[in-house]
Amino acid sequence: MRYLLAVLTIFLAAVAAYYSLILVSPTELTVGPVRAEFSMKAALHGKTVVDLPPAGTIEADTHSSPAVVSYSLKEISVNEVDDLISLDSEARAQLENWREPVRREAWSLIFKVSMAAMLTGGAVAGVLHRRWQWAVAGIATGLATVLLVGGLAYGTYDMNAFSEPRYSGSLTYAPEVLAFSQETLANLDEYENRVPEIADSLYRTVSALHQLPQGPPEEDTIRVLHVSDMHSSAAAAGLVRTAAELYDIDFVVDTGDLTDLGTSLEMRYPSTYLPMKVPYLWIAGNHDTPTITDTMETTPGVTVLSDDFVEQGGVLVGGFADPASLSASPAPSSDGRLAQEAARIAGIVDIHSPKPFMVAVHDPKQAARLDGKVPVVLNGHTHRESVVVENGTVFLDAGSTGGGGFRSFNHNGESPSSLQVLYIRKDPMKLVAVDSISIYGYSQEFSVKRRVFAADEGILRETEIREAQAALTG
Repeated sequence: MRYLLAVLTIFLAAVAAYYSLILVSPTELTVGPVRAEFSMKAALHGKTVVDLPPAGTIEADTHSSPAVVSYSLKEISVNEVDDLISLDSEARAQLENWREPVRREAWSLIFKVSMAAMLTGGAVAGVLHRRWQWAVAGIATGLATVLLVGGLAYGTYDMNAFSEPRYSGSLTYAPEVLAFSQETLANLDEYENRVPEIADSLYRTVSALHQLPQGPPEEDTIRVLHVSDMHSSAAAAGLVRTAAELYDIDFVVDTGDLTDLGTSLEMRYPSTYLPMKVPYLWIAGNHDTPTITDTMETTPGVTVLSDDFVEQGGVLVGGFADPASLSASPAPSSDGRLAQEAARIAGIVDIHSPKPFMVAVHDPKQAARLDGKVPVVLNGHTHRESVVVENGTVFLDAGSTGGGGFRSFNHNGESPSSLQVLYIRKDPMKLVAVDSISIYGYSQEFSVKRRVFAADEGILRETEIREAQAALTG
């Protein structure tokens, strides 16, 4: 009987020590621009969970130990991420020396887990027998338990398990986030370093366009910059500022998808280039969650349009958000919902007085019934720049100013960064020309295409100036 009681005591001490892991707070770790937490908890099935709130989680069966290892991303400093471009930046140095803080915090977590297990095991054994010898035995049992669980996790841990991960939340729609390779990051870094060269060449090209015969009038003309699908790109933020300055823009219209996943981690992205010196009109895309909309509504110089009409520089602009922007998931709206939205928008435009000159939407399917109703429709979403005239209405797709965000790296070839400049005559008000700018970041090639419109309708002619890598390096 005494032997069975001793075995039962050791068993209960071990179980208590095992489940005491829930008492251990996560260990916080800050490396450069990244702040994260990691922990180890009791579980029936061994796995690793990477939590990217509120986007979702990624998990894999990495080890055989009955414990779950969790990593939770808490914050990414956008300003410090920008500093990574500089080779001698403090943020870059901290990331390159990440092993030391990780090792330090790992030992801190091991110490806390061991102390919790020993104290819990000792308390259970001591309470059952009320003798210090049994309390010591319980402490030893607790330590042995945590060493067994931790050692088994360490000995069987396999990072290759993440080759077949499981996704939850918004990450179900964006597994390509994990597909960033070192080569991709190197290309992006090169692009960032050459932004000044692109700006200089763009200035020369814009100057050449202004010297073309029968160009848009320099006086009595409103200039509108149309951008879309920025997808949290730092290069896109710099490009928007450069284009607005070179073209002497009166105001900007952004047709959505400012971010990639619409998470709280991307809330600080707008502050990297906003406010601008000119008004900024913005509508939400399907990748822009309510969190991002709230951020834009409090950003100085930004007007958020959602079933709204605003007069800017004498131009009456209507804006309609993508219906998917009301959700926390970056999934596109269904065709049925977009068809309903198209009918609703057309009805609102029909009864609005005065009639808007321009309507901005995110998905072109939202504007399916606007041909012949307004002079100009702006949209994004497709990541393909285009200018189409239907029944007297000019449909302008800015493409992707951010080059497609994460998705651009999964295609063969390059996804250009693109934006458009509209020239609008004031009296009588008419769109007289559009400049379409496309920049291929990796090859350093870009083009500016001008379309001039006839007096009645349609495109009168197109003129294109293209500068390749030789011009940028010469």
